[in-house]
Amino acid sequence: MKKNIKNKIMSAVLALSIAAVPALAYADTELTASAQMGPGGFGGHMNGGPGQRMEMNGQMPDFQNGEMPQMGGPMGGFQGGMTGAQTADSPSEIVESANTSNSAESLTADTANATTIVVSDSNSDIKIKESGTYIITGSASDGNITVKKGVTGVVLVLKDLSLTSSTGATLSINKGSEVKVVVEGTVTLTDAEDIANEESDDYDGAAIKVKAGASAVITGTGTLNVNGNCEHGIKVSSLDEDDIAEGYGEASLIIEGSVKINVTAAEDGVNSGSDLTIKSGSVTVSAGDDGIKSDYILTIGEDGTDGPTVNVKKSSEGLEGAIVNIFSGDVTVNASDDGINAANSDLSGYTFSINITGGTVNVSSGADGLDSNGNINITGGLTTIVKAASNGGEGGVDYQGSFYVADGTFENPYGITMDSGMGGQMGGFPGGQQGQQGGQQESQQGSGQSETQTQDATQNMNFFQKMISAVKGFFGRIFCRNAAE
Repeated sequence: MKKNIKNKIMSAVLALSIAAVPALAYADTELTASAQMGPGGFGGHMNGGPGQRMEMNGQMPDFQNGEMPQMGGPMGGFQGGMTGAQTADSPSEIVESANTSNSAESLTADTANATTIVVSDSNSDIKIKESGTYIITGSASDGNITVKKGVTGVVLVLKDLSLTSSTGATLSINKGSEVKVVVEGTVTLTDAEDIANEESDDYDGAAIKVKAGASAVITGTGTLNVNGNCEHGIKVSSLDEDDIAEGYGEASLIIEGSVKINVTAAEDGVNSGSDLTIKSGSVTVSAGDDGIKSDYILTIGEDGTDGPTVNVKKSSEGLEGAIVNIFSGDVTVNASDDGINAANSDLSGYTFSINITGGTVNVSSGADGLDSNGNINITGGLTTIVKAASNGGEGGVDYQGSFYVADGTFENPYGITMDSGMGGQMGGFPGGQQGQQGGQQESQQGSGQSETQTQDATQNMNFFQKMISAVKGFFGRIFCRNAAE
């Protein structure tokens, strides 16, 4: 009788592990996810077995007739967070930026009445003090272009220009100004400042700097090479108390058109203290720290458009924002840490989210592929977690709020973890090594088979309802029958 009870208990626990698998596929959505066994399992209150490999191969062992899986515990811990569990029946709210357009977008180049400036080592300090169209070309080993505070209606046509600055940003768009930058030919802007001077008044820490209250657009048909040798490549200032006292609001930067932007940076490729929007064009980043980062809302693409090509070739965290919205485009992220991250430790009471409604997104990361301190919505497009960690609490997807997938394709063979809520509740049963909460301490890595399932949404129920139902059903029958015997 004891053997029979043990087998039924194990059958119940296995049922919990596979209960999550049907929840992976929803209406018009194909998902690939890994059903992993092993590291840490459901979390922290029961002792887990040492957790060798458990061979599922699509079939359940017949516990009633004494058939046992290959294992070492007799059962290893399940990976924390239930691989592939969806926790929402509908998407959470998708908050869009109010700054996906600005006044600089409407500016047009008046080339017939433009002022032409040829930059050279003897003419390298260019200051724009009034509205108009300026064609700037040439090269200088140490100089910069500055649009003065409050000057609006400025169109800068940068044409076959090479400029390096050792003092301040190479291109500075000052407070309250309004500037459209049109790139023609090949333009190279290099920041050669010394970070040891970062406390000085003229230090900017970026090749292109957009300051508080400014509206800026980068567009054109040429190639813009941005070298942030000191710190960042492109920097949009955050709003501080002095800016507010002066009457300035958030800065706005929009990238659009057919411009090709290549950014290399010692720190962040693109760093924005406000919302950041990339509508079209091409942005390629190699960064020592974050690839493209916004303190608030990072927007890539627009609904109904082809969107931009964004390629983060090297980074710590690839794309980061309190909210990351990908509406269209071709997005590739390579990151040593999280691939796409929704977070900001300076914000409290904020609803963080990653929202992918269209486009093609490929993520290769050394930690989580998608990591949200709040919600994740995938409601369109093709999203693939090409590479991610699959142990130590990391996985293809990590979230703290809700996770919803529909009307698109999501391929993730690296597992799903929750940082709060269930996140995993026990180690393997009933052997010797203790599970850890959230499945973050390994009992011993197990592995499973990746499987793809597609089914109608009406056949699915909430993950937690499934788990509770399975627990009640199996354990209720076990202990009631035991009492009767």
